[in-house]
Amino acid sequence: MSNYNNIGNVFQKNDNINLECSNISLAKLKTTNSTLNSKNQEILNNDVNYVDNENNLDYILNKSISDSINKKKKQATQSAASLNSKKEMKLYSKYGFKVSQNYTIKEIIGKGSYGTVAAAIETSYGAQVAIKKVTNIFTRDILMKRAIRELKFMRYFKGHKNIVNLLDLEIVFDKGYDGLYCYQEMVDYDLARVIHSSVQFSEFHIQHFFYQIMCGLKYIHSADVIHRDLKPGNILCSIQGTLKICDFGLARGINEDLFEKIKSESGVQSHITSYVATRWYRAPELMLCRKKYSKAVDIWACGCILAEFYGRKPIFMGNDQMHQIVEILKVLGTPKTETIMKYGSSVAVEIFTLPKPQYGKMPWKTIYSFASDRGLDLIEKMLKWDSDLRLTCDEVLQHTFFHDIRNEKEENVCPYGPFDFEYEQHVTSMDDLTKLLFKEVEEFKKIKANVYI
Repeated sequence: MSNYNNIGNVFQKNDNINLECSNISLAKLKTTNSTLNSKNQEILNNDVNYVDNENNLDYILNKSISDSINKKKKQATQSAASLNSKKEMKLYSKYGFKVSQNYTIKEIIGKGSYGTVAAAIETSYGAQVAIKKVTNIFTRDILMKRAIRELKFMRYFKGHKNIVNLLDLEIVFDKGYDGLYCYQEMVDYDLARVIHSSVQFSEFHIQHFFYQIMCGLKYIHSADVIHRDLKPGNILCSIQGTLKICDFGLARGINEDLFEKIKSESGVQSHITSYVATRWYRAPELMLCRKKYSKAVDIWACGCILAEFYGRKPIFMGNDQMHQIVEILKVLGTPKTETIMKYGSSVAVEIFTLPKPQYGKMPWKTIYSFASDRGLDLIEKMLKWDSDLRLTCDEVLQHTFFHDIRNEKEENVCPYGPFDFEYEQHVTSMDDLTKLLFKEVEEFKKIKANVYI
């Protein structure tokens, strides 16, 4: 989960914030706790429920974990000592952090199931940074795999202005302070905070924000990577109006062989898809356990985000998975039989063959009467039951919605080509995972950080 999601903790600075977007000043950004009730806030910030379930795949591919906890800790301690032998560290017992002496921690700005985020200052240059402490990774292979995956992606996508930048890494293994410390550029707010504020958006603001999201996503998709957890809380927003995609812990590649491997080894259809992405932004094929899914799950999530810009609240707010499907039905109408069969899922067939009311499609203009025709047309083409009919990233960027602001020079592809996920099939023990993590940290430290703030 992104640790920038906690609106109450992140925005303790000022009620009045001047947010600029391409030299256009937005209205004052005020705290709007009433916007989200406590139940909705809990759903927005709670990713705990799917972490273990999402990793059913990891359990299938990683059957032999025989190392004891003590052995893991001993090996990790030795490796950490080697990495940090030349660096003096500073303890912050109040926060449970142990960081490089070059940084001064100011406050905790976010907490989640995956770790804690602190705001800090790099003392040499006075730069603001966010330090994410990832805990328990040396005792659980699931968390170790997620940490490695996220580090690899952040290294791979490093330098794109619409993807959060990783500055430094440390591994600490002292009792009470142990964990992986990720030093990232500090970005002022998350997009959830901006959307659910009292700021008045013009069509230009929405175009500008959404264009940046799609430019970042195009870069990710060009490497054949699916983010799988796009939501306003995982998109950061600077005071200048620059958006950056973050939190790659659930990202995966497109690997047809892997889908077949899961099916053959388990003997049943894997249900990992049910738990990928926060519910309100989760594509229907994920909830309906489609055997294979594609980059289109990210397009669905982005369509939900675009709708949220106009409505200032999530468009589909289900209390549980079945309720989420019903909320989608109310807007998109009942899918065609051929679409249902396309899912190839007994879950989908069962749900849609139950005695139930048939829903007609709701005109988008009745939902967002003030939205532009171009904006509504784009939402329409991104939120489709049939994932094959959704626009691709390139098609979204070519849509007339961006006609007035589009700059094709900003629409870069990853120069390194498709990301290689082969390592996940060969690293099968906790020892191997630990070695790989330390290797990733060592290799990162050899590369001079190019900071994009």
